[in-house]
Order: sequence, then structure tokens, then C-alpha cells
Amino acid sequence: MKNNNKIDYKAKILNKLEDSASGLTIFEIADKTEIHRNTVSKYLRGLEGEGLVRKKVLGTAHLYVSTKRKYLRRKLVNSFIQALLYGLKSNFPNKEQIFKNVGRNLLEHFQFSLGDAYTREFEKIKANSNSDTYLELFKEFYNAFDFFQDDLDISLVELSPHKVVYRIKNSEFLENSDDFIYYFYIVCGITEGIYYRGLDVKITCNIENIQILSTKEESFVDISLEIQ
Repeated sequence: MKNNNKIDYKAKILNKLEDSASGLTIFEIADKTEIHRNTVSKYLRGLEGEGLVRKKVLGTAHLYVSTKRKYLRRKLVNSFIQALLYGLKSNFPNKEQIFKNVGRNLLEHFQFSLGDAYTREFEKIKANSNSDTYLELFKEFYNAFDFFQDDLDISLVELSPHKVVYRIKNSEFLENSDDFIYYFYIVCGITEGIYYRGLDVKITCNIENIQILSTKEESFVDISLEIQ
């Protein structure tokens, strides 16, 4: 009976995580599965060890994500997105700002849920008048896009009053070619929309610099956020 309970606990936890786009905290898993949080914590450690779950940090929260989420195969999805971006750039060259506007419009129909942990983080930051805190949230927010790209490398390049610049490396949309750079302009538009909706803060999100080198590990894009 004990072994059966273990299988049930693992299955319940994994089922909830596989349905979550942005990950769940221990408390959220416990609430959704009706399993005590201490038991959830115990099984998560085991699932991490088996490579079935990975943990990421958002502020003071620990989010757990299934490595086998219920999505289409990531390689297939990314291949389609890259082909679409290539077609857009080929047919509409030098239209970066238009595709930034497209990013803002996508929020009307793009079912992109940041999850309860992100919502709580937005609520905490809304109570903080420090503009640096708003801008530093971008790194945590951008990591939510890892359903397209795993293991992004995001570093801080510049932080000044009302402006921050981040460098993003290890992206599949920066590999070998600039064919896919419209992706980042679209993301800038999405970011502006999410900040406005989530924080009621108007920011300008721009591409500052793009370097396409021989590998995605070496290539990078610098993205700035500036409070208007």
C-alpha cells in the first residue's frame, strides 16, 4: 500500500506541474493536489533527483517546473517559429517597430499566464516606489519565456535611474544568423504590455545591440527597459 501511495503522490504532483506553463510553488502544489506541503516538498526532492522536475527562483519564491510539460515538442515549435520569423523578416525587412507593435497586440489573444507566484511578485513590486525594483523584475519575467527556450543566460549590463539594460545569450533565436531577430522585437512589445497591465507602469523596451557570432552561446542581444 505504501508503494501505491508513493506512485499516486508522484503522479498527482507531476500532473499538476505538467499543466503549468510557468511553474508552481510548494504551497500551490499542495493546494491543487490536497497533499500536505511537507509531503510535497519530500517528493519534489526525489523528482528533482530523477530529472523529472527542475526548480527556478522568483524573488523569495521557489517555482517547480516539470521537464515533461504537456506542450508540443519544443524543437518542432521552435522550428516553426524560426521559419515564421524568417518569412516575416524576408517579406517585411526593416520593419522592427511594426513587429514590436505586433507584440503588444499579441497580448489580446496570447494565453500567456505568469502564474500565482508572478502575480504576487507584481503585487509586492507595485507597493514599492523604487524604479530600480520595477526594472529588475524583467529578468524574472523574461525567464517565464523558457517554454520556448531553456537555459537562457541573462545578465545585467547597465542599471541607472529609470533605465536598465540586460544581455541575453544562449538563445536559439540568435544562432548563426540574424534571420530570427524579429522575435526580440515582438518580445519587447509583449514586455511593454505586461508591465502596463501588471504594474500600471509605462516603459519603453528596446533592442540596444545585437551580436550574431558563430554559436548561440557567444551571440547576444542587449535589451533595455526605460520608465517613461
